[in-house]
Amino acid sequence: MLACAKKPVESAGVTGAAQAATPAVGGAVPATAGGTPVAANSITPAFGPVGFATENGGTTGGAGGRTVAATTLAELTEYAKSAEPLIITISGTISGGTQGASVRVSSNKTLLGVGKNGFLEGVGLTISDQRNIIVQNLKFTMSTVTNTKINDEKRPQVAVNDGDCITIQGTSQNLWFDHCEFFNQDPATQLNQDLYDGLIDAKGASAFITISWNYFHDHHKAHLIGNSDKDAGDRKVTFHHNYYLNIHERVPVYRFGTGHAFNNYYKHVYGTGINSRVGACLRVEKNYFEDVKNPVVSKNSDVLGKWDVSDNMYVDCTGSQPTTSTCSLTPPYQYASVLNDAAQVKEIVVQGAGVGKL
Repeated sequence: MLACAKKPVESAGVTGAAQAATPAVGGAVPATAGGTPVAANSITPAFGPVGFATENGGTTGGAGGRTVAATTLAELTEYAKSAEPLIITISGTISGGTQGASVRVSSNKTLLGVGKNGFLEGVGLTISDQRNIIVQNLKFTMSTVTNTKINDEKRPQVAVNDGDCITIQGTSQNLWFDHCEFFNQDPATQLNQDLYDGLIDAKGASAFITISWNYFHDHHKAHLIGNSDKDAGDRKVTFHHNYYLNIHERVPVYRFGTGHAFNNYYKHVYGTGINSRVGACLRVEKNYFEDVKNPVVSKNSDVLGKWDVSDNMYVDCTGSQPTTSTCSLTPPYQYASVLNDAAQVKEIVVQGAGVGKL
């Protein structure tokens, strides 16, 4: 196991069979003015469904159905709620305006951005009691919405979709969120932690979810998995190869049940990192934590959560950085073919995560 206080020496590349499957490991990777990471090398890592979304019958979205193009909010709303399987392509910006909008997504749908331009601006998605949905290659923000309400904490909160970019609830199952970008505003300057709620939140009996190769940045609270200490259930969520940058906390906060986080890159997460609560058992494996406070911790619940930690890298981190496990979890799915060494994760994830990388 790796518990590092010093930054490791970066390799000039990988050798042997790994070279064909993973990007070369090099120096700093530049970003565009909009914040999307840009690949420094052209070798593409292996993509495809992995994790809990491949269980319980698998996740195929709208495969086998028609492919339709949504260019307006009205079209997206109609296609998303349709009873038929559909692949819905989005090639430009669909805006909810300053009032914002919420789109309910029905079963057997794929929402697919085209190139780098698919953008849901002030449009949140709600998935409630549905199954078999893929959301891929899209940008999301609620930062353009000014329509707010006063929440239970007496703070202003975006009224549409409860401020979430994506809300998962009820008995929703077999969901895959892949190669998307989620952001709001820099939490150092936008100080209201509740104004925009979660980037992807899941509650109730939702389960069999994979969140992979996404770029999450500039936000207070990324993921709430279980919305209270009474929201019992085993939601079975896999997080892998995601890039978290300038997030305050909840990457994720995870109540009850089992989850798996592997090969994620966390940079400047300055509140708490992975927060396992109320008896949850999380396998936390070969992740790269850099400038993170409490990378893996259990707090804010009377009943602690647990972790099965393996070969994580902690770089310039503070607080809880466990190298010994308090539970044991063996994921039921195969993932060895996509599992990278922790030292490679930073470059691989920055190269491969976000929109326009498929």
